Amino acid sequence: MKMLLTFTLAGICLISAQEAPNIDLVARRESVETLRQHITMRQKRLDEVAGEIRERGQKTDKAIENLVKQLSTTKDSQDSKRGISMVKVEAVVALKRMISVYGTERAKVAARLSGDSSVPVELLNKNLKTLDALIEKRAADIVELVKSMPGSEDVAKYEHDSDYYRNGVYYENSRISEAWRQNRRDKVQSEKLRRETQQALDKAIANLNSRRDALQAAVSATGISDSEKEIQQQELDHVSNLLEQRKGQLSEIMTPSPSPAEAASKDEAEDMKELFSDARNDIAGDFSKTLQLYREAVSERDKIQALQDNLEARIKWLSENDPEAKKAE
Repeated sequence: MKMLLTFTLAGICLISAQEAPNIDLVARRESVETLRQHITMRQKRLDEVAGEIRERGQKTDKAIENLVKQLSTTKDSQDSKRGISMVKVEAVVALKRMISVYGTERAKVAARLSGDSSVPVELLNKNLKTLDALIEKRAADIVELVKSMPGSEDVAKYEHDSDYYRNGVYYENSRISEAWRQNRRDKVQSEKLRRETQQALDKAIANLNSRRDALQAAVSATGISDSEKEIQQQELDHVSNLLEQRKGQLSEIMTPSPSPAEAASKDEAEDMKELFSDARNDIAGDFSKTLQLYREAVSERDKIQALQDNLEARIKWLSENDPEAKKAE
């Protein structure tokens, strides 16, 4: 009886030992299919987010371009005083903020590119090019607005008011002309914005020069891998091109464009101010949502990459341990 019990237990253990791998293999095969479905689902979501980003981005870009065009073709009048100029200044400040946000996101991508990242280099480079294009668009918008600020004109300070004779002596009354007052307002506001933009470009050029020198040293350094050298060279080319663009923009803003043909009345300036306020809120809302979607897309892409790596590892394990997979080979 004791012997029979021993054989029975041994048989159960043998059967369990034979069935366990089979059960494990079945589960692993099913997990591969589940992972594939999961990746398909996440990829669909990523495609939806990417499509919404493109749609919102195009909408925002068009709204900004229309606003910049409208502002850059309008100037102040004696009635509007500095109304239009102040709107232009606010627009420049808002565009600078957008560039700052784009720059922050670009720095994150560049850091992943030069570090250990599971994301393919091609995708990171694509992100860099997209962000670079957005930064340059907004920089060009700023230059356009600064150039549209009217330069100083040769306007007579005094204008004839009245004249009269007294005791046979001719007298002439003069007064400071409103045209001269407006020209002075234009000059003060234009020079202020132009000076601030010049200082910002000077600072950017100095930073780019420093980055270029550091990158040139990195590219020439010994002991770095070919892939790292390629990344550093790519960034060096970008910085060098950007440096030339900033120098060109510095030259542009120092030479004002011909004065816009349309001078706004006081009422038109007020309307423009309200229009800009609404447009700025709309653009800010769309920009914020687009940025949120962009970060969601980055997170989604990382998740898909992790799932893909997991899937490949499981497929490899099955190819090495699954008899059916070996037979199929």
